Amino acid sequence: MDDGGDDWRGWATDGVAAGLLALAIGTCLLWLGEAQAGVVAASVCGLATLALLRRVMPEPLRFRLPQFALPEPYAADEPLLLTDLAPPAEEVMLLEDRLDPPASDSRVVSLFAARPLPTPGELRQRIEAHLTAPKAPRGVEAAIPLEVDAAAALRHALGELRRSLG
Repeated sequence: MDDGGDDWRGWATDGVAAGLLALAIGTCLLWLGEAQAGVVAASVCGLATLALLRRVMPEPLRFRLPQFALPEPYAADEPLLLTDLAPPAEEVMLLEDRLDPPASDSRVVSLFAARPLPTPGELRQRIEAHLTAPKAPRGVEAAIPLEVDAAAALRHALGELRRSLG
């Protein structure tokens, strides 16, 4: 597809476009009751449209990719070693199991850690606090105190920082 005009895809595309236009004109004249005129008009329109579309030449390609040389592959008898690909390891990399919870003195905050289920005593305390709380006026939601954890504190601090910067 060098020039875009002499291959079968160009002929097929132009033929389909011309055929659709001829079909539309023939159908319109057929609905108006002019069957013979519809066939003649569709044939003439289809051939004229195909001739006009074949005269339109595409623009030359503006963006040609430069030729580049592919790197030589490794020889089949020479094994590829990992030391050839990676720089020498001067530092020891320690692998940690991320499923273990962080230590109690750790400064790591788990943002999406699953919270432990409340104990039955905590559930009973929450239910009693809800039942004994004064009713809020209609349309006003009562404030429910939530537990503050490190993730919530970090989100709040980041939100405050974002508001102060922007």
